[in-house]
Parts: sequence; C-alpha cells; structure tokens
Amino acid sequence: MRNVILIILTIFSFCLKAQEYPLNTNPSDIPNNAYLKDMNNELDKYVGLWKGNWDGKTLYVQLKKMKYYFSIPGDNHPYYSDVIFGERKIIASNGTIEIDRITNFGDQGAEIRGVLPSTKNSNWKRFHFSPKNMCGKWGVLDITSFTGTQMTLHFEYMPSIYKEDCIHNAYVTQHGDFPINFPKDIVLTKQ
Repeated sequence: MRNVILIILTIFSFCLKAQEYPLNTNPSDIPNNAYLKDMNNELDKYVGLWKGNWDGKTLYVQLKKMKYYFSIPGDNHPYYSDVIFGERKIIASNGTIEIDRITNFGDQGAEIRGVLPSTKNSNWKRFHFSPKNMCGKWGVLDITSFTGTQMTLHFEYMPSIYKEDCIHNAYVTQHGDFPINFPKDIVLTKQ
C-alpha cells in the first residue's frame, strides 16, 4: 500500500512539474493553469526594500516576488506566473508619513507590478504603476539603470480616460497634474 501511495505521489509531482515553464515563455504557448516559474531566479535581484530621496522626502519601495493567478473575466486561458509586486512608503522631511502601503502589503491591488521589457529602450525593464485613488490614472516606472544595489526609476504617465467625477479634477485644474506623489526620476538604493 505504501508503494502505491509513493507511486501516485511521484506521478502527481511529475504532472505538476510538467506544467511549469520558464518565466519568459509566451503565455499563449502554455496550457491552461500552467505556471510560468522564475526558474533562473531572474526576479530575485529586484526583491527587497529600496530607498531614495527627492525634494526632502524619503521614498521606500518594497518589492516582493509572488506567484499570481492571471484570469481575466471571459478569458479562457488562465495561468500562474511569478511576478514582482511592490508598494511604497513616503515620509516628508518633517517625519510625517504621507503614504504607507508597505505596512499592509499584499498581492491584491498592489500599486507596482512587473518586471516587463520596456517599450522605450530594449535595455530597460519596466514596472506598471497604478497609484490608488487616482481615478484610473496610471503610469510606468522604467528601470533606466540597475547595478544590483542601485536602480534608477523614471516615472511616466500612460494615456488614460478622463473621468468627470474624479475627486482630483479641481487639483489637476489648479496644479496641472494629479497628486500622484512620486518623483519623475529617482535613484533607489537597496537596503
């Protein structure tokens, strides 16, 4: 009986492994519910707490590698993939915490997701950045330089729709920008 159980577990384990593919595999080339796994630890270099300063503020960005289930309503090709999720914490020069999404970090609704190839430069990598409560306004964070202990991020808005009922419309009219609270360019150092 024990041998039968071991054989069943071995077959089950083999079947699960057979559903794993390298991270850079095109999702359309894998079966449903397969797993794009970071087999070569390509994402590990981004994982950790990163810190930088701009305009007297301190920015912390916490990045984690997580297994995520991609399933779009109406899509018939769901799959799992290792991805980087990130959150930020911003502390003003007087010590006031302006934003803290790191304390309650989770994969649901993370503001930062990636790492993807950049469309601006083939040597860059990119995160998608969807700050909360910004009426669907989103952008990208291009990693324009990376040494392992330092990375330079460049923030850029992506085209989005205008929402008549956005709570920030008066602010945008007065200041010409959304209150995103993220620098256009920043060098972050791994802590």
